[in-house]
Amino acid sequence: LSQTMGNEHSLPQNLALTTQFSEEELRRLGKRFKKLDIDKNGTISIEEFMSLPELQQNPLVRRVIDLFDTDRNGEIDFKEFVQGLSQFTVKGADKRIKTKICI
Repeated sequence: LSQTMGNEHSLPQNLALTTQFSEEELRRLGKRFKKLDIDKNGTISIEEFMSLPELQQNPLVRRVIDLFDTDRNGEIDFKEFVQGLSQFTVKGADKRIKTKICI
């Protein structure tokens, strides 16, 4: 299975099991991911995140991107995007992640 968002069928099936999101929520996140992926390469770069006016002035954006980018390649694929967002849900909050954000 592809880890990127080439089409609706490329959603990793195990994300519904390994995150706090339902299949419907994953579909909606997939649509949002595609909108953020301006160059349509299947990943979101820092520049693509920063292209959103509401994030440009947010001092925490780079820190959040660093937390999401688990493979440290400078870009966020769909799996990283969903797993990162899952850490911010009430059900998925991990104390270690919360601590990293505060530091």
